[in-house]
Amino acid sequence: MREVYRKFGRVVRYEHGTTIDVSEAGEAIETTETFIATPIRERVELPEPDLPHFNIQVERLVLSHGFAVHQFNDIEWSEETRRLHVALTNGKLRARIDLEDFDFDLVRDVAARLQRAGAERESPERVRLAPHVAAALMPHLPGELWQRAGGRDGKGQLIDEVPAAQSKCWYRPSYRVRPIRKALNLTVRSERTDVDVELPRAIAIIDDGLLIDDGRDVYPAFCEIAAITAVAPDGEIESRCRWPRPTNRSNSSPARS
Repeated sequence: MREVYRKFGRVVRYEHGTTIDVSEAGEAIETTETFIATPIRERVELPEPDLPHFNIQVERLVLSHGFAVHQFNDIEWSEETRRLHVALTNGKLRARIDLEDFDFDLVRDVAARLQRAGAERESPERVRLAPHVAAALMPHLPGELWQRAGGRDGKGQLIDEVPAAQSKCWYRPSYRVRPIRKALNLTVRSERTDVDVELPRAIAIIDDGLLIDDGRDVYPAFCEIAAITAVAPDGEIESRCRWPRPTNRSNSSPARS
């Protein structure tokens, strides 16, 4: 076995008032016995990443926009990535949002609701998870995880729709390290797709739980997700929380069953 992977990439990243523009090109040659990774001088033409202008006050904001061309043996493909990470605060409350697009309207909406947040409450028995919250919690949600179709994995294979446990995909975070087996594009399934829009909604992840908006009040709550009851086409999830909540929370995650 001899596999050759090459990557040509460029990404612009903004963090703490500093913008960094990074370009790289590298090659990894893998055999059964060895893995050798080296930078290369060759370059390919890539679009110029562009970060949006924004006017928003937050505790922490990280933006990145990048393009890459990948080559694995005789397969070549390209990808564009956008990432937005933001931390919002109100007193001791810190809400975190991670998105795969520059949706500042969503960030501003959550920021405004966070400023109205009251004291911690018991979690609702049933709660909706906003799509971005569901995506962040996905690896820890109860039920069978599936791999959505779309794109290519770290060895150029088309990503198929299969149960996550049956995935044969490879994840390659960098040309500098060996790829690992890992299910990609994770999602959960449910026979129901009609999420109850009257339920309280989790709009952000906080340090010890979720930020809940019930249509009247906004408050933090520790929500241990026990079951998925519906999944909407846009990724919003209706779930049932474990009730009553556990008294020992030190080893629990708000998403674990």
